[in-house]
Amino acid sequence: MPLSVAKRFTKYKPKNIYLVLADRSIKLPYALLADLPIRIGHVEIPTDFVVLEIYEEPRDPLILGRLFLATARAIIDVRNGKIDLKIGKNVIMKFDIDKVMKKPTIGGQLFRIEEMNLLAEEMLEELVEKDHLKTALTKNSENGYLHSEASSYEKIMDSRK
Repeated sequence: MPLSVAKRFTKYKPKNIYLVLADRSIKLPYALLADLPIRIGHVEIPTDFVVLEIYEEPRDPLILGRLFLATARAIIDVRNGKIDLKIGKNVIMKFDIDKVMKKPTIGGQLFRIEEMNLLAEEMLEELVEKDHLKTALTKNSENGYLHSEASSYEKIMDSRK
């Protein structure tokens, strides 16, 4: 949990632990919030949170880990793409991962369009350039050239190797 979210609560416990993140960087937690109730449906589950000082606000500020999954008695069926949480006495919440994963998981990033924009900029530069020799000398011919003169210059230069 980011510190900006945790500041709303006052029951911090100092913690002498460190976290090794997915990128193998090491973070020292700011504090620990113990037994913070998380409401799922009509049931509250007491959950412990590690509070981190994060400079950029994450899109998903809470990451629920193994302790939460154990407390919620989670059953994860990877083959069928289902997660069942048994919370309370007779309350079972079911999640269908296939339905959730149909939406992009990285919000706001469309990699193909960004690549197409870069390609369009390069093509525009080539269209504007009147000196086809300069194009053959300075541009990468991996995708070919728009003008046949630039291709001819490249063939001449390659034949002299």
